[in-house]
Amino acid sequence: SSSLKSVQRSHGPAALSLGLAMESMESPSPSAEPMGAERTAAEEAFMQEWPQLSLQASSADYYFNSYNHYGVHEDVLKDSVTMTAFVKAILHNAHLFRGAVVLDVGAGLGMLSLLAAKAGAKKVIALETQKELVMMGEKVARKNGFGPDVLEFVCGSAGTLNKLPDGLEQVDIVMGEWMGYFLMYESRLGEVLKARDRWLKPGGLMFPDRAKLYVALLEDAQYVDRHFNYYAKVWGFDYSVMRAPAQTEPVVNAFAPSQLLSTTPCVLDLDLRKCSVSDCFDMAAPFQCMCKREGKVHALLSWFEIRFDVCHKPVSFGTGPKSPATCWKQVAFFLNSSVPRHVRHNERVRGMLAVRKRSEERRHLDIKIVLEEASSEEPQVHFYRWT
Repeated sequence: SSSLKSVQRSHGPAALSLGLAMESMESPSPSAEPMGAERTAAEEAFMQEWPQLSLQASSADYYFNSYNHYGVHEDVLKDSVTMTAFVKAILHNAHLFRGAVVLDVGAGLGMLSLLAAKAGAKKVIALETQKELVMMGEKVARKNGFGPDVLEFVCGSAGTLNKLPDGLEQVDIVMGEWMGYFLMYESRLGEVLKARDRWLKPGGLMFPDRAKLYVALLEDAQYVDRHFNYYAKVWGFDYSVMRAPAQTEPVVNAFAPSQLLSTTPCVLDLDLRKCSVSDCFDMAAPFQCMCKREGKVHALLSWFEIRFDVCHKPVSFGTGPKSPATCWKQVAFFLNSSVPRHVRHNERVRGMLAVRKRSEERRHLDIKIVLEEASSEEPQVHFYRWT
């Protein structure tokens, strides 16, 4: 076959031996050796030759740092909503990039860096912590005709890098696709803000420059039955002790607009030009939802909006249920209540959302939500943890 021929071309004699072994497999001997017997010479030779992998992070790296997975980058690159917004913001505003020095924080495989270079940036510094991604990103840049004089990958972070390349002390633009689920989960916002504070010149630009987080009341009895009530009887056994812990995990999913019960207040509005890390990762925000129909409240749903207000014509994209689908989807915080709250049309529901980040690990995030009760009862506080 063609695949066997390619193996033979790349691996020589051992692959040819493999070909002979495959021929013998087509008509196995009735007295074939059982599994566990000594390897044949062809098998031994085949086991000796392995190609050098381009992505060499350990299994622990993959587990604790999902950005080492090619699939993660594929999801973002295929996200037409997110990518279209970045393409418009950069290429349709090439006058902001022409002749500029640009720092791409958390560059990954360098898509934003490529766009900046294409827009005419004098120098693009692609800052990425994962050396495997740096190596692959460099190959992508060279494949597309950008040498290190224009697009240079640097392995490091805004917190650990001693200095910028080429003796540069300031940059004109800091950009990055830093957002994560719920805007903040696995977010690299802290790195972007460090880079801004260290190297962005006075009057420099942030791409994007605005981020907003929204919430709404959600009705989803089917999800509750399928994933939480399910524990009442599992193959004849009572697993109900699992329900409360299961509901402390935020749920990333795409929900339908028809499941929304209320208006969608903004609980966080970040101006990337001047906000601090604590504005995002040590925040508490009250909110009020006006119910637009009658229903039962099963969860608080959240999503975000990213804006490029500095552009000649502002560019933005949203990730809510009423927006075109993105890889970010929405995040639901299901309420651990035995009886969901019943709300009526035009009823006001007040609450508060708090977020804290207790660890430098990008995945660690604690969320606390409280909704006022319709009665005079003490409101129940709901805790969630992402690790």
